[in-house]
Amino acid sequence: MDFRHIELTDLLSEALIAVEAGDRVRAETALRRALRWVEADWLATPSDAPASTASTALAHDDDEED
Repeated sequence: MDFRHIELTDLLSEALIAVEAGDRVRAETALRRALRWVEADWLATPSDAPASTASTALAHDDDEED
């Protein structure tokens, strides 16, 4: 079973919660994470896809929150 949609939903939900709270910076960060996840997981060709796309998206996220 493919659970990728659940991970994407979580990322987008985080962005929506930030928008509702009026936290623009957190919303932008969450949307960037979701976009990176989609680009890495769904838009990559099989030869380009990293072994673990979820950890790739999360690893890049740590740099932006500083």
